[in-house]
Amino acid sequence: MRSQNLQVRFSVWSVGREFRKTIRLVAGMFTITMLVIGLVSPSSASRNILTNMDCIVEPSAIVDLGSAVPGLLAETYYDRTDYVAAGKIMARLESGVERVSLEIAESVAQNTTAVELRQLTAEFGQRTQQRNADLLKTKSISKQEMDQLSTEAHIASLQVRQELEGRDLALLEVTRAKALLDRRVIRSPIEGTVMQRYKSAGEYVDGEPVYRVAQLNPLHVEVIVPIEYMNSLKTGLQAGVTIAAPGFEDKVLDAIVRRIDAVADAASATYGVRLILDNPELEIPSGVRCVVDFFSS
Repeated sequence: MRSQNLQVRFSVWSVGREFRKTIRLVAGMFTITMLVIGLVSPSSASRNILTNMDCIVEPSAIVDLGSAVPGLLAETYYDRTDYVAAGKIMARLESGVERVSLEIAESVAQNTTAVELRQLTAEFGQRTQQRNADLLKTKSISKQEMDQLSTEAHIASLQVRQELEGRDLALLEVTRAKALLDRRVIRSPIEGTVMQRYKSAGEYVDGEPVYRVAQLNPLHVEVIVPIEYMNSLKTGLQAGVTIAAPGFEDKVLDAIVRRIDAVADAASATYGVRLILDNPELEIPSGVRCVVDFFSS
């Protein structure tokens, strides 16, 4: 029943398309007649560069999301047709060991006892050195004893620096542990809709995708154009797109030429053109056939 309905809808769209072809043909003949008798300006007659070209509406990006490391899926948060924002967490791998490693690294980085101990030792050494410097003037201590005290005070200050450097390394270890934990999280790099979920919680992942996400704003309109029109179409050119979907048969959607293939297909003497179609409300369907008319600027 569903396939019959789709066939009926496509037949209706095809009939409508043939009707539009007839209208455009009649309008073109009328325009030529008007040009002959001088009633229509040549600039108005040349507005349509290329009309009634078959095309297809596609997502602007389709991304297969996988894991950076192999592991067991602990949680999956989205399913087919769900909308996801860019950067949203889609799934998590089992990461108990990585979480404990992060907690250990944070605990080590937050521990300041060793630094404080070395600082106290260094401060005491500095005070002892200053007191004995006065005794050296009265020859109450020997130069050997004074040299020993100075060396110990300098060693204590170096030990403080050593502990501070160790704390910096501990902070870097925290950053490393967070990065390892983040590698076990699957995020969506784009804003879009989930097309397919390949894996569920409890399954093992090793290189294969978990989700497929499609970006639906903007949409891409792909059209194959005869080679003789290569110099006629330019980037930024405006076009009207009519898609073969219920509710859109009589709507002409504004699109802009974004990319033009630099290499043509020699066998078919055609080349590809991509247009951008804004879809902020996500109302325009993708994966459908369409017809595009190119207009001069």
